Amino acid sequence: MAEVLLHATKVRKAYQGRCILEGVDLALEEGRFYALVGHSGSGKTTLLYLLALLEQPDEGALFWRGEPLLSRTDAQKAVWRNRQVGFVFQFFHLIAELRVWENVALPAVLSGEPFSAVKARALEWLERVGLAHRAYAWPSQLSGGEQQRVAIMRALFMDPPLILADEPTGNLDTEQAQAVWDIFLQLTRTAQKTVLVATHNLTLAREADTLLRLQRGTLYTETLRD
Repeated sequence: MAEVLLHATKVRKAYQGRCILEGVDLALEEGRFYALVGHSGSGKTTLLYLLALLEQPDEGALFWRGEPLLSRTDAQKAVWRNRQVGFVFQFFHLIAELRVWENVALPAVLSGEPFSAVKARALEWLERVGLAHRAYAWPSQLSGGEQQRVAIMRALFMDPPLILADEPTGNLDTEQAQAVWDIFLQLTRTAQKTVLVATHNLTLAREADTLLRLQRGTLYTETLRD
């Protein structure tokens, strides 16, 4: 049986008196691809932010490889997030003042390494997704699909075991969306990464191993592939 990387138990979150998540239990196993679906406002982004420790639950617990997460200090949480989690945002969140390769290398720089020490590695990551020729471009010079691939490479740069992605194909056309989705599929199939992607695209979601559906604050799980 695969190891459980991240385990959430009885997680609850409310905003201004409105319950978004109610008693959510979730176990993310190593090397599996999870697709998270639900209507707008169902709590998909909230759940991802809680799992990445970008927000704090009102109730419940989170465990990483069996060790509690929520009791850690803010500094310890930041280190954990930098080393263990790669987060892909819907709107890319690339730094406009940094060139493409610098955006990819940014997680290592935030952990204390100089750009000069990680440049070669950043260029290698860009080569993997066919963007080596765009390494010295500015984010504004890239298409939406290119920007999203850069954002994914940034999320992967520290080689984290867990990838969380919030609607990464939401602003892409069908061809670009499939190309991005294929990257996530490859990560689980060949690199044994654990990937959780929130999406509105049910066709793509059905390519995952496990389908997670948020409805009225409750999480339902459907296994698509063993």
